[in-house]
Order: sequence, then C-alpha cells, then structure tokens
Amino acid sequence: MKEWSNWSGSAIAHPERHVAVRSEEDLSTLIKDSAGVLRMVGSGHSFSPIAAIDQGTLVSLGGFDSVNEAAPGHARIGAGGQLGAISTRLHGMGHAFANMGDINDQTLGGALATATHGTGLQFGCYSSMLTELTLMDGRGEKRVLSRNAEADLFRALAVGIGTGGVVTEAVMQTAKPYRLDRARYAIALEDMLDDFTARMSARRNVEFYYITGSGQAVVMESDASDAAPIARPEDRDQEGLAQLRLAGRLLGWAPWLHRFVLSRIIRSHSHEHFIEDWHRAFPTDREGIRFNETEYHLPLEVGPQALREVVALVEKQFPHVYFPMEVRTVAADDLSLSPFYQRDSLSIAVHHEAGQPFQALMQAVETVFHKYEGRPHWGKMHSLTATELRGLYPAWDMAIEARREMDPDNRFVTPYMARLLGL
Repeated sequence: MKEWSNWSGSAIAHPERHVAVRSEEDLSTLIKDSAGVLRMVGSGHSFSPIAAIDQGTLVSLGGFDSVNEAAPGHARIGAGGQLGAISTRLHGMGHAFANMGDINDQTLGGALATATHGTGLQFGCYSSMLTELTLMDGRGEKRVLSRNAEADLFRALAVGIGTGGVVTEAVMQTAKPYRLDRARYAIALEDMLDDFTARMSARRNVEFYYITGSGQAVVMESDASDAAPIARPEDRDQEGLAQLRLAGRLLGWAPWLHRFVLSRIIRSHSHEHFIEDWHRAFPTDREGIRFNETEYHLPLEVGPQALREVVALVEKQFPHVYFPMEVRTVAADDLSLSPFYQRDSLSIAVHHEAGQPFQALMQAVETVFHKYEGRPHWGKMHSLTATELRGLYPAWDMAIEARREMDPDNRFVTPYMARLLGL
C-alpha cells in the first residue's frame, strides 16, 4: 500500500491503489467494479484531507486534459488538466478565463470542487464560470448537468467537494485574451482598512497581504491594459519569505527591532510593476517554503473589522508566525455549496510554515471567523462539521439530497467527508 500526501504534507493517505483513468469507459468500469471508497485526486494542493483515503482507490483523471472551443465565448475543458496548462492553451485559441487565482498548479476538477477563486468584486470563483458539467455518478453512469438541463442538480454539484460524482469535463464561459497592468506597493494597514471599500474596488483586481508585526499591507492591484508588455521582474517572494523566517527567529526577543527589520524587508520586496498577458500575470511562485493554510469567506461588510480582530489576535498570541495573511474579495454566486452563495465576500487566509504546529493558530482565528458567520474554503484546513455548516448554507439540505441522488451508495464518501457533510 503506497503512501500518498498532499502538497504541504498535512494530509497523509494509504490507498490500496492509485489509478489514472484515460477514458469515460475506463472510469465507468472502475466505479462499477471497484470495492470500497473511491476519491478523486488532482495536484494535491488542498490542505484539508478532502482527497485522502485509507484503503480504497485514489483516481486521477490522466486522460481528461483536452481544451476545445465549445461555442463563441465558451470552452470545453477536461477536468484532469492543470490550470497553468489550460490557461496557456486557452490563450492560444483566443480564449481566456475572466479571472484566476495566484496558483495555477491545481487541476480544473479540484478547483471546481472546492470553489477556488481569485480576487476582484466583479468576479466569482472558478465554478461561477460554469455552464455545463459532465460527471460519472456513483453507479458509473454518465450525467450531463447544465443551467438549462437539470438546473437544480447543476447548482448543487457545481461546487461538489468531490462527493456527487467524478467531474470529467466542464463547459466554461470565457473572455477574450487580455493583458494586465499589475503593480505592487506597501501602505499602512490602517490606511488600507480605513478606506477599504474604495481601495478594494479601485482596480479590476485588488488583494493585499499582511505580515505579522509589520503594520504594513502589501497591495497588489491590476487593470486591463492595451499597452505593450513590460517584463515581469524576477520573482523574489521565496527570498523574502526566507528573510522573514530568519528575522522572526533571530529578533523575536526585541519586538521594536523586529518591526524595523520587517519594514526594511517589505520595502525591498514590495515595489513591482509589469504588464503581461493574463495567463502569465496571475500566477506566482509557490515552490519554495511550503505552508499550511486556513481560509474563511466572510460577508464583505464585516470584513475589515474581522481582519482587525484576526491581526490583533495573531500578533498577541502567535507573534512568531511570519507567513503573510492574504486578503481578497469574491463576488456572490447562486451555487448551493459555494462559500460565496448569495453574498459578496471578503476572503481572509492565514498561513504558517508546513511542519510547524498549526492547530492552535487555526482554532484561535476560527473564533473570529465563526463570530462573523464565515464559511471555510473547502480545500483549506478548518474544524467545522455538518452541524455548523448546515446553518451557514441556506441551500444545504437541497445540495445534500442532490448528492445522495448522484451517489446513493456513498462510493465517494470517506469518513472525513461523512463528518463534513453529515452523511
């Protein structure tokens, strides 16, 4: 039995086998003939044990990576392809995702299952771009769901957390290719929060990072541009993280000196400007120091106050945490298990170095997130189970019933998923 782990090492599994399927026929046969639980696995970039199983079968969609035009303004995309490769192929075909996150290593199926997202008040998560889903259900039967056919099932399973069926293909709305003029700079965190609404809506895409103890928000903002490309500077984020880690270890005894050094590090790494095509502008390098992460999505209007409380809590109880918090905005959608269901949201992500104790930090910040009715990212670490989640999602019961229709024998349900969804 071969061991499997996710990207950060926070989830370990021991499946009986790991199968890469390359056709719908092979996938259907696998589901019908296999004993035990099956779980889909993509790039392993979820921090929760959403894909982890002991015993059973891990399934990778090795052959489902096609990218084709479906209609004007729409592309048909295999769920096993990684977002980086998909975006490059889309660009070459004259298509684009209207928005992306800053990591492009995930498979499309994983990004859809967990409502992965970028930033910008005009834009929803990847699943909000969907118009059609092709799935293999729990009995190995092919199902095609869309906004026009079986719309209730579509809305229930567009963010399916991998429990209603194996998504093999998606038709997604696309935009025309565009360039982004992107700038990064630092300002005082309080200035950012005092003028929060105006600053977060001033550009097409706006997000910021906060480093514990620094008092500074590192803002990244982008607008579409027709200007000639300006080459992206060499990525120094991993170098900056290494400096932050060293500063914390050497200067934790002197908060004033630590703050001074942090300001110098931020000043040397914060200023950046480039103009690149969309598929090159969004992603950033995450292959250096690995981390674990919890991320919650809160009603937009309470976001600034919640962030103030999270920052105060972390700086008081966990001053050694050097990984930045990440703050983004996401538009509302109508997908039953999307964390952005019926509300524009502020996303707050808290990170800590992989291998370092994370549970106490996560539980502490969750007290703030729970106070403001935050909904957790399905692919990030959190402590909620069905008891709490049901109260956060108005369409919860409908979504669970839809999942049951698609997988009546719980072929895709692990013990973790059973606790998560109350199955």
